[in-house]
Amino acid sequence: MKIITRLGFLATAGAALTLSSCATGGKSPSGFLSNYKQLDGGYGTANAVSSYLKPGVDFKKYDSVLIDPVTTVIATPGVDPAVSAQLAAYLGSSLRTQLGKDLKVTSVPGPTTLRVRTALTDVAEGQASAKPVTTVHASPKASLSGSLGSDAVASLVSKVALEGEVVDSTTGERLSALTDQRLGAKREATTKTSWAAVQSGVNQAVIRLRERFESVKKN
Repeated sequence: MKIITRLGFLATAGAALTLSSCATGGKSPSGFLSNYKQLDGGYGTANAVSSYLKPGVDFKKYDSVLIDPVTTVIATPGVDPAVSAQLAAYLGSSLRTQLGKDLKVTSVPGPTTLRVRTALTDVAEGQASAKPVTTVHASPKASLSGSLGSDAVASLVSKVALEGEVVDSTTGERLSALTDQRLGAKREATTKTSWAAVQSGVNQAVIRLRERFESVKKN
C-alpha cells in the first residue's frame, strides 16, 4: 500500500538533492518553511513537489545528524491530538533509525553535523481550511492501533504533506529543502486503512531517503 509515500524526503527525496533555484523569500502555507520561494518551479502549482539544493554543497564532510522534533500543522476538523502525535512518532522514529545507519545521531551541533527539520501539514496553498493547530512533538507516542476508523483521520492521512529542510547545524545555512503536496488515488486512505500500513509507508519512504542521500555523498 502506497499510503503516505509523500511524507518525506520520502518518495521524492532524490529531487531535493538534485534540483535548485535562485528565487528567495516567502513563507510556506503552514509557515514552517520561511524561505519557500527558494524552492524550484513546482512551488505554487497543483499537486506540487518542490525542492532546493544549495549549488556546490558537499555532503561528504558531514558525519553526524541532529534531528529536530517533528512539527505538525493540522487544520482538519475532528482529529484527536493523538493522531498527529502518531504521525510524528512514525516519522521521527524512522528518521532516527534510518539516518542513524550512516550518520551518528547527536543532540549537539557541530561543524560536521547536519540538522534536519521536518513538518507534516494539511495546510495547502489555495485551499480553505480551519484554523491550523501547530504542535512541536518533543516525545510523541504511537498509541493508536487497528484501523484509522474515522473519515476525518482518513482524510488527513490522504492529504498530509511534508515540508522539510537540511541545514548546517552550526551556521544554520540551508543546504537542501523539500515540500511534497501531491495528492492522488494511490495515496488515499480509508477508514479501513490500518495504522500498520501507514507506519510501513513512512518507513519505506525514509529508507529511500537514506539510500539517495548516500548516493549523493559518494558523488
